[in-house]
Amino acid sequence: MIVMKPTGLTDTGISRTNNEDSFYVDKSLLIVADGMGGAAAGEVASSLAVKIIPEKLKDISYTKDTEIIKSVTQAILDADTAIKDQTIQDPSLMGMGTTVVCALHFDNRLLIGNIGDSRAYIISESSVGSGSPSSIESSSTSSTAQTMILEPIKMGDKKKTGNILRITEDHSVVMDLVRSGVISEDEIRSHPLRNRITRCLGSLDNSEPDFLWYNINDGDVLILCSDGLWELVHEDIIYAVVCSSSDTKDICKKLINAANNAGGVDNITVITASFSKE
Repeated sequence: MIVMKPTGLTDTGISRTNNEDSFYVDKSLLIVADGMGGAAAGEVASSLAVKIIPEKLKDISYTKDTEIIKSVTQAILDADTAIKDQTIQDPSLMGMGTTVVCALHFDNRLLIGNIGDSRAYIISESSVGSGSPSSIESSSTSSTAQTMILEPIKMGDKKKTGNILRITEDHSVVMDLVRSGVISEDEIRSHPLRNRITRCLGSLDNSEPDFLWYNINDGDVLILCSDGLWELVHEDIIYAVVCSSSDTKDICKKLINAANNAGGVDNITVITASFSKE
């Protein structure tokens, strides 16, 4: 049996006056939501997401993979509806929305779902390919980010080898440009359209989350984060920070500090989860 030990932290950052990010940490469910809409609107949207999704999934248990994905999809769609309903009740919140990246832990597997540009990374101490993302048939647009967008980054020295793998695919204008070959992945962080997302809760319409399963190994570490982290802290630094500590709270603090030291231009939210056999 593989046990998950998670910690989540959020920070307003240096440049912002309010925090529109929200997160949720439970024994088997993790969520990061990055709100948008200005003033308090983004905070309202992200707060609704991390409230409603866990409520809808509180009694979830392992059955068929397709049934679990159906349940998680419906929970996310319910949050989308709640955000839309809130804007009807309060027109000043019109246009608010939120990204969501979530992880559900089932023994030796993770189900990862995402909407928007909040990300999930897996850091492994072993060789590339030790963990195995697998596609699923029941998602309307199954994510293939692990091979299409970012290959695992091999890290190592004489003492330790490993890799970092992004296992979610951003729903954003710049990622569409990467896929079409117009820009490289390295240009995402400086592109003028880098904050333009193409899918979010509050305006899903006919869209749904992307999902993938990930087979966990002993010693793996999962990072869920808002773009306030990954836009400023590159993957090699995330990997180095994770390898510098075995304490998940310490890792969260170090990553947030790294983002603030790099400018802290956005809210920063990080969930770190370690996995070990027991």
